[in-house]
Amino acid sequence: MRRAALKLFLRTALAIAVVWLVYLLKGNVWLRLYPAAVAGAFLAAFALSLRSVPLAERFARRMGEDLDDAGVAYCRSATVAWTVFLSVHFAVTVATLFASRRTWAFYNGFVAYILIGAMFLGEYAARRRARRG
Repeated sequence: MRRAALKLFLRTALAIAVVWLVYLLKGNVWLRLYPAAVAGAFLAAFALSLRSVPLAERFARRMGEDLDDAGVAYCRSATVAWTVFLSVHFAVTVATLFASRRTWAFYNGFVAYILIGAMFLGEYAARRRARRG
């Protein structure tokens, strides 16, 4: 019963938050919310996977990797790193909702892609270094 009440409360709070955002953003809200929704979905996927098998480990195993204990530990660390990165990215993406449209477009249409690419490259370099070591 408590779980059902919590779900109802969270859905109601989400609905109120969406209505509040529509009011504050005064138009183009769905377009402007999209990057935040995507960032939030990826953040949730990576963060929730830390409860069981980290997402990076799932990706590695699907690619046919045979992971030893060090590989499993690396995958957990990579998932934590992505979770931290996505937390910051999500926060900035939400913050740009309240900035000018120019700022929103610059971050979400340019800067975000550079940062995500840099994170991919950094993780790839760290993975290669970990395999050698």
